[in-house]
Amino acid sequence: MRQCGVGRDEEPESDTVVEPARTRLGVGEGKAKTGGPRELTGEIVGGCLIEEELGKGAMGTVYRGQHLASGRVVAVKALHPHHVHEPTLVERFRREARLVARLDHPNIAGIVDVGEAIEDGRHLIILEYAAGESLSEVLVMPLPPERALHLTRQILLGLEHAHGAGLVHRDLKPDNMIVEWIDGAERVRIVDFGIAILRDPNESVEGGRLTASGQMIGTPLYMSPEQAKCEPFDHRTDLFALGVVLYQMLAGMRPFDGTAIDVAIANINRDPPAIATRSPGVLVDPLHERFCRKLMARKLSARFASARAALDVLALIESDRDAAGTHLGITDVARAMAVVALPRRP
Repeated sequence: MRQCGVGRDEEPESDTVVEPARTRLGVGEGKAKTGGPRELTGEIVGGCLIEEELGKGAMGTVYRGQHLASGRVVAVKALHPHHVHEPTLVERFRREARLVARLDHPNIAGIVDVGEAIEDGRHLIILEYAAGESLSEVLVMPLPPERALHLTRQILLGLEHAHGAGLVHRDLKPDNMIVEWIDGAERVRIVDFGIAILRDPNESVEGGRLTASGQMIGTPLYMSPEQAKCEPFDHRTDLFALGVVLYQMLAGMRPFDGTAIDVAIANINRDPPAIATRSPGVLVDPLHERFCRKLMARKLSARFASARAALDVLALIESDRDAAGTHLGITDVARAMAVVALPRRP
């Protein structure tokens, strides 16, 4: 975990301890580090046959397995044994199970079961296995606008469901989104609600974090200004992160370069540069770009009020461009499109 306040002596990019490639639950797929707790591959734990380790995260190891009672392929998240005697982390782990159990949506990888503690003290959460590529693997170049908005719409639908259940993900990023193909249709699923917070009106923001005072959790590259500054935040912090992801889908790169800390400082102090400046030669519909910029407005009050409000404007972009332009502050959509299409001066 990173201390609150952005220092240049640190360059954290993620809470994972392996590279987040081919993620399933926001952790990287790769070989385990040598030593440490006993290997579970090939064993039956929590009613699951453990088939393969997918990777390690800050709190636990994730395996692919088969749920013996149902025959389903699942992801099994086992708490690291060295955390067993840390009550706060054990409670966070148990709380993750309670939180994710509230969610039931096609664009979210939900919970299947909760396993009993195994002999070396590890607690288990058994989740749906999202088979596919992480969005970070898909983002090797700008995506066609139609595909970018199709994925964004699905992510918003998942966030609408989670926010409606009172949950804020607060670590939304391409590594935590799995792109699947189901019956020839592309579907994106949000994974890893492990650091989600419950928006309980009777619980303080700091109390809801289950972290020590002054600590910051999340990934700075996609972190909202208020979260990076350890200020109070709500569901709109997820909308900011989605705005960065959409910018990356449209432009082929994030708004700012540099270390994770450099980017966090830029997100706090600067508006994102125009995509035409960031990615010369990439033509982006001004409504799409304005929609993206509203998602990642630096001030909470300037963002969409909710995922549903963003979905409504996204629908307007397709059905009534002039009305969408009014919502997004573009009074002459046709002229804006003409400006975008003008050749650059030599």
